[in-house]
Amino acid sequence: MSWITKTLLGLVALAGVLLIAGWMLLSSALFSDLRRTLVADVLSDQLGRDVVVAGDVQVVPGRILKLSAKGLTLPSATVADVTLAEVDRISFDLPLNSLWNKQPQIGNLAISGTTLVLVQEDDGSASWQNPTPKAPAPDKGQKLAPKQSIANVFTDRILRLEDTTLVYQSAINGLDLEMKLEQIALDRGDGTVPPTLTGAGLLNGESLTLSGRFPNDAPFTTALTFDGVTLSFDGTPAPDGYAAGVEVAMAADVVSIGQLLDILKLERALEGTGKVSAVLKHSPDTTRIDDLDVQVALDGGQSVVVTGQVGELGNPEDVSLFTGIRLYPEDAEPPVTKVRRDLKLISVDMEIKSEPGKVAQRRMVIETNGFVMDTSGEGPPPISVSQVLRTPEGKLRLGNVNLRLGPPAAPFVILDGAVADALNLEGISADGTISVRADSLLKPEGFRGGESLGTFGGDFHLEGNIDKLSLTSLAAKTHGTDLWDLTVTGAVHNVLRFEDVALEVKADVPSGADLLAAMSLKPIDTGEAVVNIALTSEGPDWNADMHIALGESVLDVAVDLDDAVSDPVVIGKVESDMIRMQQLRNVFSAAIQLRNIDDTPPMDDAPQALRDVTLTPLGRAVLLAVSDLEIALDLRHIEGAKGISTLQSEVTLKDRLLTAGPLKFEYGGGHFDVSGSMDLKDTKHPLEVKGKAGGWKLGHLLEELNFKKGASGTLYADFDVVGPTASVQAFLGALSGQGTVTMQDGTIETQLLDLAGLGVLPWLFSPHKKKVAPIVCLRAPIVLTNGKITTKTTVVETDQVQIVAYGDVDIPAKSINLHLQPRKIGEPLSRSPWPVSLTGALAKPKIKVKDGPKRLKRSDGADTMPAQRKRCVPDILQLQ
Repeated sequence: MSWITKTLLGLVALAGVLLIAGWMLLSSALFSDLRRTLVADVLSDQLGRDVVVAGDVQVVPGRILKLSAKGLTLPSATVADVTLAEVDRISFDLPLNSLWNKQPQIGNLAISGTTLVLVQEDDGSASWQNPTPKAPAPDKGQKLAPKQSIANVFTDRILRLEDTTLVYQSAINGLDLEMKLEQIALDRGDGTVPPTLTGAGLLNGESLTLSGRFPNDAPFTTALTFDGVTLSFDGTPAPDGYAAGVEVAMAADVVSIGQLLDILKLERALEGTGKVSAVLKHSPDTTRIDDLDVQVALDGGQSVVVTGQVGELGNPEDVSLFTGIRLYPEDAEPPVTKVRRDLKLISVDMEIKSEPGKVAQRRMVIETNGFVMDTSGEGPPPISVSQVLRTPEGKLRLGNVNLRLGPPAAPFVILDGAVADALNLEGISADGTISVRADSLLKPEGFRGGESLGTFGGDFHLEGNIDKLSLTSLAAKTHGTDLWDLTVTGAVHNVLRFEDVALEVKADVPSGADLLAAMSLKPIDTGEAVVNIALTSEGPDWNADMHIALGESVLDVAVDLDDAVSDPVVIGKVESDMIRMQQLRNVFSAAIQLRNIDDTPPMDDAPQALRDVTLTPLGRAVLLAVSDLEIALDLRHIEGAKGISTLQSEVTLKDRLLTAGPLKFEYGGGHFDVSGSMDLKDTKHPLEVKGKAGGWKLGHLLEELNFKKGASGTLYADFDVVGPTASVQAFLGALSGQGTVTMQDGTIETQLLDLAGLGVLPWLFSPHKKKVAPIVCLRAPIVLTNGKITTKTTVVETDQVQIVAYGDVDIPAKSINLHLQPRKIGEPLSRSPWPVSLTGALAKPKIKVKDGPKRLKRSDGADTMPAQRKRCVPDILQLQ
């Protein structure tokens, strides 16, 4: 046998051995670990993370290896006990030369049964994170092969993934997403058509479709569509390609917000529509979001608008946003109100402008139907929210909420807390502080000079939901003033409706005059006032106990209210063992002054935080509360300048009509039986007083008026008058109505008559001129019209003479025009001797005595006095 033959046989034998060895390597179970290692190494190298192949690996030899493997897993490199991905089966083609050149290119890739798990721990670590590997130091003279992109690894046009599941769970934001795609295909194109992406499946049980077009270095489009939600992403590369940057126009069209909540596994608490658009700009150096535009309209009429720039992500100094929240449609806003219980929030507008290197500017406008709060300036955003979390029960939790109401440098209210269920506004818990100008408690927008009333501030806690929000641990008081000391402590278990209240209010005013002067009101010397109020309620039952001390005067007030009935009535009692009349007068005068507080000029600080205020000032609001009331008065000891008296009566309020009486009391020897009423529906609040009075001693009245000439007699009166209550002067100056004053068995000093020129003929009053002349009776019917007192038939009689007076006294004009005609009793048709007129200024009238007028004559011819003459009725009216 020749050496050639031997050589050929040897080569054939070697080939057979190699063939048997290759077959055993590629298919024998003895080399299965080697095949698994081969596939795992190829995939690990291309994915940049460890790949474990646990199942069988099949290799079909040839110039192009055909590989298939089962049971692939990718363990997480950062989260223990979490598998990043599991693949039931994968198959692909691998050219031998690409493997030999260490630049493998995979073709005919087919993957089925894939589960990808993206988990984020509460410390921020995530299952998809890959620790940065340490690059081995290259040998001298060795060149590293350039790293290929994932896209260049695949050589075939169409990549298909079947039965793919993507799970995303985050302990930080609580999102729980599960996407199941029956099939997803990437068609890389053939150079004439661009790559496309298609897919279909479910996201958290909701049907979805996925589509996209990705031309090389040209704008791309991607869309994710659900039944009620569409997400789109349109990207444009930088002029130098995607590696240099990309700009993506993002948009969301939400036909059903309820459907979006279902997708996010949140409770379906809201219904409505929404649109969102923004532009994401990414470059190797930075990522930012501009042109944000959010428009949300809820079925209940509420709406939210957010526009502006988010700016560079992660940079809080580069944010410029406007947020507008409306709770009512513009054409269905609640009507303007004056009372706090009808106060409703209409809208909130917030704006922040922050640029790198500049001081942030912010503005907040809160509009209600009773006032508008408009604040602006330098400072942090009015509201900040962090730790947004979806709970396992499907609630949206706001873990950290900071709300600052008022001017940025000095907010009125600061709240720090959390909301366990933001979609339903349930589970609200916040600690708060309040600090306001104390004058705003009396008048929302404050008043000029009100700084001297100090500030009112303290702490409180809020807990509850949109229907029942409890205010507890309230402890607030005035600071920085000596004018008053106001302290409020307690709780309101439903502050939204002011229900289940337990409050203690204590106020100490050293000088009422100083306090009123600080309010730009007329000072009234009330002395020191101490007020303690305990206000409690349980369900519909309200109780208030007040103790008021004004020097020696003390009032105890107890009132009860049952709010469960259709027409609630306040029932109570006012008691006192000691009231000084002068102090009571001062209190009434001070109360009248407090009602004028809304006329005081607003504070001159600029700019005004509150504007368009329609709320009635707090003092007047309390005074004009709409609840009906029945209050019993029992003032057992009233001490005045003349004697000691008592007062017992009732005060009632029904249908906005305040009535008092009958008031039966004695004072200075006189007795009163009067009733009063005030119509609170009328903005001028007119006071009507009617009744009777008697027992007034004329001499005492003249002494009170510092009149030195003597007179005596007991006066009686009945009256029905009405006037405004802005002040005592206003009441007298606009008084209208009628009344009658009478007196019997009196006397008058003749010197007083001489002053009027009536004593020149002694026989007018008595046969002989004496020091005192008798007054048998007096009757004065009067009519009042806007402060002008008119009489036509006032009569004063002695035992000899009847004097008939007519004319008027004009209180607003402070003038008098009165005429008196004396005649002998029973002779009304005779001439009047020495008639008198008083005209001119009321303080100093001109008194003129002149010859009597002509004889009088009745138009009906009557000229005979009756047999039984009536006293104090003009004789001319008695003729027959």
